Amino acid sequence: MSTTVEAILITTLVLGIVAVIFGLIYAWEKWGKGTRLEQRIDRFFDRVSDMFDR
Repeated sequence: MSTTVEAILITTLVLGIVAVIFGLIYAWEKWGKGTRLEQRIDRFFDRVSDMFDR
């Protein structure tokens, strides 16, 4: 496989991953805000943060 093809495939992979991340953020902002799941996740990260603040 040539270097050009490898560069194109890697670029496509990276851009695909970025697009998936943006899609997940959009979905979370649209349907996840204010749910019980968000509250549970928030409490979990609050506990983790408290462990490192001591």
